[in-house]
Amino acid sequence: MPDAVIDAHVHWWRLSEHDWYPALPAWADALPPGVGDGFNRDFDPLDYRAAAPFEARGFVHVSAVTTPRTYLDELAWVEAQAEAHDLDVRIVGTVDPTLSDAELRADLDRQAESPRFAGVRVLYGFEPGSPAASSVLTWLAAHDKVFDLVCHPRQVDAWLRALSAHPDLRVVLEHTGWPESADDLGAWRDGMRRLASETTMSCKVSGLGMALMDVSVETLRPWVETAVDEFGLDRLLFGSNIPIETMAGSFARLVASLEEILAGAPTADLDSFWSANAAAAYGF
Repeated sequence: MPDAVIDAHVHWWRLSEHDWYPALPAWADALPPGVGDGFNRDFDPLDYRAAAPFEARGFVHVSAVTTPRTYLDELAWVEAQAEAHDLDVRIVGTVDPTLSDAELRADLDRQAESPRFAGVRVLYGFEPGSPAASSVLTWLAAHDKVFDLVCHPRQVDAWLRALSAHPDLRVVLEHTGWPESADDLGAWRDGMRRLASETTMSCKVSGLGMALMDVSVETLRPWVETAVDEFGLDRLLFGSNIPIETMAGSFARLVASLEEILAGAPTADLDSFWSANAAAAYGF
């Protein structure tokens, strides 16, 4: 691992103070007892530092709010955290896809007032080809911001059609193509091949713990090696998805597994994976 890591997918929140994340306790309650304890709690930059097996030089904070339009408050809070802890942070915000075109653009404009604002991802209710998707993707392309793509294997065809209308849009595929379970390997591999070959998007190696519920070398290897085969390390970014990934294992174990799986790669390619590709994608 290089000395300078940029984590391309982190979450910080203060559940004890903000009611912006009602989906988190509901998700934790649906998991086996104790499995969700690592994310269903306050988690800020100091907690990240205590858990991380490296010193990160930069962070991409990705919004995970599920209370409507609280993303505007969350952005201000993340900026305050970056200032308080002297951190180099880029922020991937979000929007409420039920808003009108004018309201969507207004909320994007407000977020873009922050010099740390790098782009958008929308977790729920954001259908490829919908008016909301067209509005958001058009705005992002016009402002040279990143679209963090949430695309499960079953959605590949629809998203490829939607993205074809925005050839200048910068896209980063989230969570290694978002497999939905460990049984999804075949369909997921086919989707990854198409996304890699039919677009210029890059891809975060992140989020696999949510689907696989394990971050051991043996479990991660076929998924990570497929991502490398299809995208190449020059188009892959490291993202921890911490604290969510703690449902599948510790931060240290996740990083150790990735290091072992990628151990044979050239140093320059590893530097790209752990840092340089995120710097290029998000403007560090």
